[in-house]
Amino acid sequence: MDDLITNGSDLEQAALRELPEALIVVFDQELRFILAAGQALTRMGNPAACAEGQLLADAFPAEVWKPIEPLFRSALAGEIRSREVWTAGQRHCLMIDVGPLRVSGAPAALEGETVVAGGLAVMLDVTARRRSDQLAPQPQGDFAEVFERAPLGTGLLDLDGRWLLVNRALCEITGYTLDELIGKRFDGIVHPDDVYNDAEQRKQLLAGELSAFQIEKRYFDAAGETVSAIFSVSLVRDPDGAPLHFIAQLQDISARKQLEDHLRHLADHDPLTGLRNRRLFEHDLRLQVARSQRYGEQAALMVIDLDDFKRVNDEHGHAVGDTTLRAVARALTRRLRQTDLVARLGGDEFAVLLPHVDGEAASVVAESLARVVPSCGVDLGDDLLHPSASVGFAVIDHRCASAEQVLIEADRAMYAVKRAKTGQPA
Repeated sequence: MDDLITNGSDLEQAALRELPEALIVVFDQELRFILAAGQALTRMGNPAACAEGQLLADAFPAEVWKPIEPLFRSALAGEIRSREVWTAGQRHCLMIDVGPLRVSGAPAALEGETVVAGGLAVMLDVTARRRSDQLAPQPQGDFAEVFERAPLGTGLLDLDGRWLLVNRALCEITGYTLDELIGKRFDGIVHPDDVYNDAEQRKQLLAGELSAFQIEKRYFDAAGETVSAIFSVSLVRDPDGAPLHFIAQLQDISARKQLEDHLRHLADHDPLTGLRNRRLFEHDLRLQVARSQRYGEQAALMVIDLDDFKRVNDEHGHAVGDTTLRAVARALTRRLRQTDLVARLGGDEFAVLLPHVDGEAASVVAESLARVVPSCGVDLGDDLLHPSASVGFAVIDHRCASAEQVLIEADRAMYAVKRAKTGQPA
């Protein structure tokens, strides 16, 4: 490694030849720009045509757009495709990765499904890498300026995954200094679950089956925080084709992941109580029924309905009603196990999925929950409101026909309890 560091000039020249010029494009279903970032179009197309709402075709010369248009359309069909494309006259070689941009919870989506709202493309100009002639050597100072000003965290890794060169952006993203990174294995800061998630791609890269790849990785920065990033890798070879080192780029996507997680939470949880909503709960219930049918797992479904809740809203107002629902949600969550799933199905109706319990255990829990709900005291100023609830349950085992049938049985059991309280016939 010392020889490689001493030979910084040779490594830097190789890195300059391999450092990609990236163009990132987010587009909609009509192949119009949503967002564009990168410098590649300054040489290959019309940067002024990259504004939001403009057609992709208008931003590229016809000789460029014709061979790459099928890749963009494939993304709209849900496909992920990568390809090297030479433009007319062999003037530019483009490495293009295009995939769908999926959105969950869209109006047209079925439960648990996502809709392709557009696509995301990353285009790299790899012409220099594919030319048989070598680029003329560039002065050391020119490389240092380009390398240091690269907006993405960029560096060279040896074949064992140790950093040989890193730029300022990489230090800022990871929180480590230059001296701390040089010689350090990148895998040493990667989240344990993601250390080997690119093993197959690296194998194909070394074998010449891939020219580059991208993958999401989580890593720990210098402060110990978990960061999500896009890890892009290409390979530099010597004149005889033997692997020399990797070109690696790291792009922090933590903010995007946090936004995705937040949107996913909003789509799957009740905004008033924070519990699972009906859509997510029914998905969990279907999974449990499938496990019970296949493996004989036992479980129970409980339906909990607050008694005479309409009177609470009518006499005390909806603000008190909302406070009551939140109090009941907290009480149920505290009483149950971490493995139990609690949901608000809608209105004043809750549901609980109890894995690995039989009918006898479910009966005990149902009685317990019926006592827990009245313990929720809601302050009315000069009085306390104590709600009550009716609880019914159904056992889930290998004989269950469907999740819908289990929910109907639990609902019937709950209404039987409610009728018994009022003296109505069953």
